[in-house]
Amino acid sequence: MLTMQIHRHARRLVAGLTILILAQCLSETHGEAPVELISQRCLDCHTGDEAEAGIDLESLLEQTTALDVNNHQLVEKWVKIEAAILDQRMPPEGEDPLSENERKLVQDWFHRQFVLKNGQPHIGPTPLRRLTHYEFINTVEDLLGVQLRADYNILTSVNVEKSFVEKILPLEVPGESGFVNDAHALASQPFAIQQYIRCIDFALSRVKEDGDSLQRLFGLDRLPDQLSDQQLRQIAKHFLHRALRGQATDEHVKQAMAVYTQAIAAGTEQQSALKAMMRTGLLLPEFYYRLESNEAKSTPYEIGDHEFATRLAYFLTSSTPDDQLLDAADAGTLRSPAVLEQQIVRLLNHPRRIALSERFAAQWIEFDELINDSQSGSNGISTTSRAQYDEMLYFFDELFRSNRSVLDIVDSDWTYISRYNMGQYGKDQFKSRQPFDQGMADVLAHRRLTGAQRRGIESIYDPPTLQTVTGDRYGGVITSAAVMRLTSAPARTSPVRRGVWLLDKILGNKLEAPENVPPIDQAIGSLPKANPSKLEILKAHTEMESCMVCHKTIDPLGIGLENFDPTGRWRTEYRDQQPVVSTGVLPGGNEFSSPRELKLQLLEIYQEQIVRNFIRRLLSYAIGRSLKPYDRVTVDHLYERVVEADFKSGAVIREIIASPQFQSRQDKER
Repeated sequence: MLTMQIHRHARRLVAGLTILILAQCLSETHGEAPVELISQRCLDCHTGDEAEAGIDLESLLEQTTALDVNNHQLVEKWVKIEAAILDQRMPPEGEDPLSENERKLVQDWFHRQFVLKNGQPHIGPTPLRRLTHYEFINTVEDLLGVQLRADYNILTSVNVEKSFVEKILPLEVPGESGFVNDAHALASQPFAIQQYIRCIDFALSRVKEDGDSLQRLFGLDRLPDQLSDQQLRQIAKHFLHRALRGQATDEHVKQAMAVYTQAIAAGTEQQSALKAMMRTGLLLPEFYYRLESNEAKSTPYEIGDHEFATRLAYFLTSSTPDDQLLDAADAGTLRSPAVLEQQIVRLLNHPRRIALSERFAAQWIEFDELINDSQSGSNGISTTSRAQYDEMLYFFDELFRSNRSVLDIVDSDWTYISRYNMGQYGKDQFKSRQPFDQGMADVLAHRRLTGAQRRGIESIYDPPTLQTVTGDRYGGVITSAAVMRLTSAPARTSPVRRGVWLLDKILGNKLEAPENVPPIDQAIGSLPKANPSKLEILKAHTEMESCMVCHKTIDPLGIGLENFDPTGRWRTEYRDQQPVVSTGVLPGGNEFSSPRELKLQLLEIYQEQIVRNFIRRLLSYAIGRSLKPYDRVTVDHLYERVVEADFKSGAVIREIIASPQFQSRQDKER
């Protein structure tokens, strides 16, 4: 033991000398750094191969002298260090806490080092973005006026059979941002060109040859028997202008015309030759990739109007800019406040608005897991799963449609409930209510069959309806049956899983699972009682000092939801008739004794965290990448503006659209 202490102090002495040298280097080049503070308070545990949590601060500071902010692993380590210090998780309990001035020293140094560039805000390199499969399908449908997905199933029995295009396109994996539209994740996955070609050929085979279709595709009500070069050029230019989102060049037009001319010369009839020309346009890289002009600048600069129209359309509708957006971009008026607001309102009234709930919210909250293939049986997705999914889908669409406060996600006096789950929730917890007074279209109205529409149809599936929350059990998302089910094991609840979910998804504190966690059965076996309670098991499972650093935050959140069983049903006792305890103490000493009180405490203590997390998630989805330290200036500004707007979801959308990250691009880090 004595030998280990001698080695430890010797190692600290050597590291301390190294740190002094580093301190001189950093202070000369990058201003005052918290090196002396680290030397005094952190090196005992964070030096060498056996450094706690794998954070070797001596090595880390050596790398930081080069100011290599392109080294994302280096930056992420400093992000964790800063968070641990500012959240007062470090130094650990038993050690003298850092003073407010010491924490500010770390925060100010981090801000200079990793947030600003040459003392100025910036937005970091803008990644090349590719269409996701969802965006590709929407784009082809809207461009060609065809339907590639199966019709909405109005029957109670849900057929999980996918459409042709959904079957052949490979699975996409979410990136660091948590979304499949993450540019870096898409870049690391194979480009499914052969599958895209099959999808395009399938879509072109479904194009109608009527007047409406001709007008959409070529800008003509009818086609002459023979096309002059001028007519052909106009047709190709019209189609490519829409297909390439305003970025078509003369070279693109010439290439398309040549394909048509060669097809006609080979004896192909006109309709097929035009489809061959369209096929060529849809196979261009400019169609699959959202290419933007690159000026090779290391500072932000404003993107072009057509590029802005593309960003706007894919953010709000996950599809290509339509004619109105392109016309505004062509005229150079899209960025004028009145025109931009008009376009935002119009897009939020478009049926494709459902993408904000179907893609953004579903991937963030992870309720899309309720209807994935692994959840389906021989008869498809169960009605219960479909109903729970729809409750979340309709809730988030209402959040955007009615411009509700983002705090409603935690607790609300309204919600959507399916009649298939009403008995499970308890009918005394809700009553029907009239729709909110909003000016936006009900894009889900077509799913509700009423009156004569129901005649002759058996087993109709009824989507959830808007309800007023009259009881104290439900409201918001975090006590919904969908989330309670997603955060449980198949046969039992998991307070740890629920607590981690709340920390990550709602508060924005993503935790990494520690190493060498003993299995739960081992914790149960170590207890003297034959039938221990959930609290006793949890305490035994997390009794290690290193575990308690996180579990003192995780466990109260999970225990506070114990009144909900693995299916989301309310309970007051377990199967063994032990009483359910949903009481706890949050960090800081705030107590609660029910799920309702837990939600109220979250809104009181963590309101800013909750709102900032929503802003960060939606911004990340909008710009197609995970956020970095240099995005903090924008997030801070967005938060201030959203607070002024009473936390309305529409304010978050508009402020993101107005942000430098959305309006500009940057080509280099340094």
